[in-house]
Amino acid sequence: MNGVPIPKHPRVIDKPGMKKVKAIDYCERCGRWSNGFINLEVAHVISKGAGGPDIKENCLKLCGPACMAAGCHGLDHQGKIDNDELFGIIAVRENKSLDEIKEIVHQAWRFSIYE
Repeated sequence: MNGVPIPKHPRVIDKPGMKKVKAIDYCERCGRWSNGFINLEVAHVISKGAGGPDIKENCLKLCGPACMAAGCHGLDHQGKIDNDELFGIIAVRENKSLDEIKEIVHQAWRFSIYE
């Protein structure tokens, strides 16, 4: 350690507009607050692995950890939460319609999010 900064994990998001999402200290889906025992993670509705963009309209704070299939983030990774539900939460947070959020993500992503 000796004063050497710890490198950021490559999945840490530092894009413009993401400070708002990173600053949230509760699960945006179930409302659990971070209290030292509840792990909160920035989750992508359209996953990074699928090319999902690092923009606030595609990200929200969920309880987890996803890697242990726990909490809302774990349910999301198991496919048990519909993307429209997550986009709806983001729409309320950003004071936009569901369609506006989906269009923003669609424009930032290379594939269609519409069925």
